[in-house]
Amino acid sequence: MAESLVSNVVSQLANLLIQEAVSLGGVRDQIEWVKTQLELLQGFLEDADSRRKRGDARMEIWIRQMRGVAYEIEDVIGTIKYMGERRHQRRGCMGSISRYSHKPCELITLHKISSRIKQIKIKIQSISQSTVSYALANPGQSSAVYESSQSLRQSSPHSDDDDIDVIGFENDKKELVSQLLDGNEKTRGLISIVGMGGLGKTTLARKVYNDPAIREHFDTFAWVSVSQSYRGIELLKDIMEKVMEIKKKEDLEQMGEEDVRQTLRDFLRDKKYLVVMDDVWRVDVWREMQRVFPDENKGSRILLTTREMEVANRARSRFPPYELHTLNDAQSLELLCRKASPSKQEVPTDLKELAQTLAKRCGGLPLALVALGGLLSGKDPNFDAWSSVAQSMDWEDSGDRQQCFNIVGLSYNELPYPLKPCFLYIAAFSEDSIISASKLVRLWVAEGFISQEQTRTMEETARDWLQKLVQRCMIQVVQRSKARGRVKSIRIHDMLRDFGLSEARKDEFLHVCSSGDMAVSNGISSHRAAFYNRINDEVAVSSPHLRTLLGFNLILTSAERFLNGLNLLRVLDLEGARDLKELPEQIGSMIHLRYLGLGRTGLKRLPSSIRHLLNLQTLDVRRTDILWLPKSFWKIRTLRHVYNNIHMFLSAPISGDQKNLQTLEIEDSRFGMDDMYIVRLLGVNFIKNLVTTPGFTKEAIEKACRRMFAESLRKALDKMDSLVSLALIFPERIIPGGVLFARAPNLHQLRSLTLYGQLLLKQQQQLPDSSQFPPNLTKLKLSYSLLEQDPMPVLEKLPNLSFLGLVVDAYVGKSMLCSSAGGFPRLHHLILYHLTNLEEWRLEAGTMPSLTHLTIIGCKKLKKLPDGLQHVTTLRELKLIRMPREFNDRIRHEVGHIPSIIFQDELDET
Repeated sequence: MAESLVSNVVSQLANLLIQEAVSLGGVRDQIEWVKTQLELLQGFLEDADSRRKRGDARMEIWIRQMRGVAYEIEDVIGTIKYMGERRHQRRGCMGSISRYSHKPCELITLHKISSRIKQIKIKIQSISQSTVSYALANPGQSSAVYESSQSLRQSSPHSDDDDIDVIGFENDKKELVSQLLDGNEKTRGLISIVGMGGLGKTTLARKVYNDPAIREHFDTFAWVSVSQSYRGIELLKDIMEKVMEIKKKEDLEQMGEEDVRQTLRDFLRDKKYLVVMDDVWRVDVWREMQRVFPDENKGSRILLTTREMEVANRARSRFPPYELHTLNDAQSLELLCRKASPSKQEVPTDLKELAQTLAKRCGGLPLALVALGGLLSGKDPNFDAWSSVAQSMDWEDSGDRQQCFNIVGLSYNELPYPLKPCFLYIAAFSEDSIISASKLVRLWVAEGFISQEQTRTMEETARDWLQKLVQRCMIQVVQRSKARGRVKSIRIHDMLRDFGLSEARKDEFLHVCSSGDMAVSNGISSHRAAFYNRINDEVAVSSPHLRTLLGFNLILTSAERFLNGLNLLRVLDLEGARDLKELPEQIGSMIHLRYLGLGRTGLKRLPSSIRHLLNLQTLDVRRTDILWLPKSFWKIRTLRHVYNNIHMFLSAPISGDQKNLQTLEIEDSRFGMDDMYIVRLLGVNFIKNLVTTPGFTKEAIEKACRRMFAESLRKALDKMDSLVSLALIFPERIIPGGVLFARAPNLHQLRSLTLYGQLLLKQQQQLPDSSQFPPNLTKLKLSYSLLEQDPMPVLEKLPNLSFLGLVVDAYVGKSMLCSSAGGFPRLHHLILYHLTNLEEWRLEAGTMPSLTHLTIIGCKKLKKLPDGLQHVTTLRELKLIRMPREFNDRIRHEVGHIPSIIFQDELDET
């Protein structure tokens, strides 16, 4: 973990030397020295980490020192950047004359920074000297990491059939055997079994490989283990030895690689062969090996097991990857009980409930269940003995548990260094929770885990890294977005989470504090903490070094005590905290803060000091009662994602340079505007003038607010060239008609647009011309737009639209026509939800050529599906929810070309 941290700090220092040259003053040379030394020391971390894992206690101390220095440098970097932002704001007020000048307070800060760097230099020199005395090796001088990884693999029982008698593979085996024996598929085929470590991929493959029908069907066989350390020539010789049944290895040793390839090809050309390549880690393995497997239309097969979906996708032929899933509760219990009772005796009745609890703890991982069953088999089968295991929080200390962790650790150890903190961070979330991918990405960016690339945003890079964790089967996808198929939410198996927490504690990366955890009363040694259900706990006060504080289901009546002294925080997420009414002014001292999550709290106000958070990237105050935002808030140039409400937006319209803002969501508040708020917003004199105007009505005030919002939004959109996602969710009384696209030329990056209310309309209750829409829009969701004219002739011309949702009276007409040949060229998913007046929908041939999913919900007057839907051959799923029974009965008889038709909650016509 220290490797990732140090590498990140070196990158930050390089950027600092370029971007903040003016702010550095007399400390530039010192920073360059620190950067150079860190780059040199970085090379020793791999060897140190490997030796630490083998029990060298000195390496634990050395790595802790390196980690501490890296964190200290991060603090210095944050302080210098803050100074730069303050200077930028002052320059805007005082002119360029102040660009190269330092205020007295800044000179004092620079002096403190210089003194602190000198202290850091002394520590670095001491660490550097230790590399000599500890005989640490640079990369290439030691194979310790490789040996450590290999020792884990060799000590793991995952390839031993006798150790894992997996339950629940009967159907999987039948399916794979059927594919291997498929007589209609004569061409050579490759089948991949994919799944995370510990699922039993090798065991399943071996059961298939040894099946009598398989042994009878094929002419020759080979089983080879690939693993991370494979060498092409050795792998080829291993296959050749197996299929040709060569007894003397000496005959192979003298052959060169090309001779082996040619001999192997010639031998297999006339055979129906089955080759199992077990444990493939890299995508280039199949690309290198496939040339030796001839395809003579004899029905030969390659069976491949891998933890990486990318490997399976790259190697796939006519057979899709076979994804192996975890066991269900019943299968888990059966396997655990079988291993806990080797004598085949049934588990006593009084232990069944406890056994279920223990089985669930293993997250459906066969290897984990076997390891735990082995642990229980050595104990007396009584409640006290098994309960002591269930209550233990240190299963990783047991040999069997550690054996299971080693399997999971293989996948973790093979992660690229930047991905390791991303994976460990997920362990902060509670067991079985569904985690928003968007929130996780924002947190990763705020933590500094994601490097900045020239042509991509950090969020795009983070999305790629999230997908890599999915491909490596380290996390599970719960839901994908309907617009682009991106990961929308994830979860992590309890076993993987336990492993993550164990690793995070060892590296002082993260500590989880529950309400019953008294071990943290003297402070937290980790730099990140997740608090569960704690009530007014002051433990944070004694942990001033904390960089991250994540709260889950907190009860906070005094945030001031809870947050006191935490001035180094980068991330503060108190989403859902109960009884939280206000934040202390001291939050303005948290100058390093990048992420502030306050959604679903009882907050009514933000402190004015929030304007001092010049490093802030994300502010999330959704579903709060906050009425006001300091106008200077929008001078924060680092803002990337802002979720606020209409009251806050009206009190502080967007101003300043917002070139980094990617997400803007403005929602309706949960309550109306009271008189005092309106007076404060519009001004006393303005209200007086309105009241004295002939014909004054309450609607006049609403109209004034509407004009104010419309003007603010026009100006705001002109300042946000990087905006990717925009959501405006308002009641009908706030309608800035037609305002949204007044500045459309500046919205080239906009991909997602969600509108609640009549925000798009011209005076004629219709959409503007398609040319006024953002050109790269991929997702559009309209609700309560009350469009009277058919929106389809406009929307079908949007060239990149892949998701369209017309929701709850977005359109109030009776007829809808999609008439343009080639219209909706990239639309994949269409949702029509409670269009209560819609009776007829026509779809002409050539429209929606890419549609894959169609969902219709509660459109009770719709008589039938359009005839033109028959021409949409790409449609894979039709979902009809809360539609009349008569409509559904007609569909059952009329639609035959759609593979999946789903009916839910049918409505009676009456």
